[in-house]
Amino acid sequence: MNTNQEKPFPQEIVEAKKYPNGRVYRIAGQFKDNERIPPDAIVGAWKVDASGNIAGDFIVNKNYNPKRWPSPT
Repeated sequence: MNTNQEKPFPQEIVEAKKYPNGRVYRIAGQFKDNERIPPDAIVGAWKVDASGNIAGDFIVNKNYNPKRWPSPT
């Protein structure tokens, strides 16, 4: 696995603060806020703890299609 997928980007850490006890997803491609994100554009996710901190390892989406959606860097 690419180490860029294992470590959250700074903006993903900020996003986690908005979603305690949720998840933060790494999305490939550009989508508007109200636009549906295709399941194969989701690279993976991290769990977010009650304090809004990313907790645990990156969970890879086995349905992610890197040929259609190049991974963000």
